[in-house]
Amino acid sequence: MAGAAGAAEKEKMWYDSFWPIGERVPVKVLKDEYVPFKSIGEIPDRPALFLELGDRFLDTGPLDEGFEVPITGAIWQPRLWSYFIYRTTLQTFDNGAPGRIRDTEWANRLDLFVNLQLTGTEKILLGLRSLDNNQPRRFTRYSFDGAEGDGFKNEFNIDVETLFFEGDVGSLIPNLDPAGIKPIDFGFTVGRQPITFQEGIIINDTVDALGFIRNNIVFPGTSNLRISGMWAWDRLDRNDRARDPDSHMYALFTAVDASVSTFNLDLIYADDDVNSDGLYVGASAIQRIRALGGLSTAFRINTSFALEDEVAGNVIGNGTLLTAEFSSIVKGSDDIAYFNPFIGIGNFTQAGREAVVGGPLANTGILFASPNLSTYGAEINPFTDDVVGAAIGYQAFWDHKRRNLILELAGRHDTDGDGFDSLGVGFQLQQAVGQHVQLQLEGFYTGNDSRDNGSGARFEILIVY
Repeated sequence: MAGAAGAAEKEKMWYDSFWPIGERVPVKVLKDEYVPFKSIGEIPDRPALFLELGDRFLDTGPLDEGFEVPITGAIWQPRLWSYFIYRTTLQTFDNGAPGRIRDTEWANRLDLFVNLQLTGTEKILLGLRSLDNNQPRRFTRYSFDGAEGDGFKNEFNIDVETLFFEGDVGSLIPNLDPAGIKPIDFGFTVGRQPITFQEGIIINDTVDALGFIRNNIVFPGTSNLRISGMWAWDRLDRNDRARDPDSHMYALFTAVDASVSTFNLDLIYADDDVNSDGLYVGASAIQRIRALGGLSTAFRINTSFALEDEVAGNVIGNGTLLTAEFSSIVKGSDDIAYFNPFIGIGNFTQAGREAVVGGPLANTGILFASPNLSTYGAEINPFTDDVVGAAIGYQAFWDHKRRNLILELAGRHDTDGDGFDSLGVGFQLQQAVGQHVQLQLEGFYTGNDSRDNGSGARFEILIVY
């Protein structure tokens, strides 16, 4: 009995000293005593936006009565909100690619948004990226050492990166249905906007598009069925860093909330006069598996078909990418452990991808993702051409989730002999400062066969206001 007690004590000491890595969070239970509701003066003030005209964002108190729009009957309560995200970083990067020179630089990115809110559903959003031109080497930056030598490069511009109007037909024109019983509650959007589906695997691009969506469709065995259609007529980037004005995209996106999973089925047809037409199909199932202790999982299969000729350079190819995500909360904390494997059969390519974002593997882990800021790319090749691999990691939290650390091990193996293998380790540390600032430090090292090893590090200051 004494031996058993000693073994139990040793096991407890091992658990307490190592697992979890982050701070412990006790299981919350209902209190026996009365806890009064916190009111104004007891709850911290919401951080103000850069600009707020009219009713403030998420404010309390009476709303402005607004005015009625002639003919349509809609009540508009205009308010103008503006906010920005400024990122500045000191970084050095070399992924070991043949002929690549290590880039060491100070780089900047500014995303400025102006939101004109007309009602709860109707708005116009303008977005500018005034310090870059959406190309890895076209950010406002100072290079200390790189392919283009030393010096400052100014990429200031006032180009419109985002500009769209979205709303709901029933809300925009209530006079069409004064009794509120006609099925005219269709959401719509028109203009230049970012489009991301299948976690960015099938498409992750900014396009000029018109889209309609019908939500809350009654369907047997589900709590919600959502169907949306989209036509894009400009700026589709076929992974070649060229926004083609002659390419058109036609898409149908569906999502179903069932008792066991959330299912998604997405179809995209790209009509491309420059490269080649393509057909893209993506399906996914997202769920928690109770039999495995509440393990959160996501399974996805995405396939691309080159309807004419395949185009090299991950532009258009024939292939299928199978991905899975497994994650779980670590007992006694808010920490997360995850394992994300993938298998690429053939050369799967995306329907559209912005030049600075990662490839189809970007959501697999931090080593496959790009920070989307200048020449610092993905640490491990995020494109798929007959490969198999995975990312395994751990995210720990401290200071009421104002500080977190990700530790990750990831790799990919080429299965047809035309590519190369990589194995890498990396970390990402984030710390909130006040209500508007986040500090981030990250680094990596990769071992590559048939090419040089890679390494890099970056320190970033992010300001949201």
